[in-house]
Amino acid sequence: MKKVKTVIDSVPYKLPATALLVSAIPMVAHGAEASTWVAPDRWFTYAIVAVVLAGSVISLLLIRAALTVSVWSFSDALSEPIDTTAMEIDAAGISRIKLDAEGKPMIITEMRASSSRMIALMGTIVILLMFLGFGAVALYSFSSTGTLPESMDKVVNFLLAGLTLFAPYAVNKFSNIFERLSPKKR
Repeated sequence: MKKVKTVIDSVPYKLPATALLVSAIPMVAHGAEASTWVAPDRWFTYAIVAVVLAGSVISLLLIRAALTVSVWSFSDALSEPIDTTAMEIDAAGISRIKLDAEGKPMIITEMRASSSRMIALMGTIVILLMFLGFGAVALYSFSSTGTLPESMDKVVNFLLAGLTLFAPYAVNKFSNIFERLSPKKR
């Protein structure tokens, strides 16, 4: 079996404490062929997984902070424009259809809550968390064994099947396209 050295073994002088991170990366001795996978120290594996997960959470928090500073509205993002008939209340307090100068009902566009957008948001959050979870497991497995798990193809199929959470949103968007293509009712 060929001898495998670490970076710290190949340096003739003492390294500072910050270089300990580099010592976890295996290195093949000069002139030797690549040997079997040598896993880094367990603390290094945990540190990589923790950095990736913490970086993901920090990124989401930074995006949230940027959105709260702007005039962006969460309720507007989950709403979509709907054409409705304008209503007015007369002097007697009765609600009736508001008419334009030609005597036709006035059509206005209002933002209304959209269940398809809400379902898409929930699906996005669920799939994001599942990607992070399976990604952490894949990172751990890769750093421990040097290969991804055999079942990773099944995980990918499972996550692709999870995209069906977006079906109501996609159907709604396609129906809007066909509505625009149909002749307008007068």
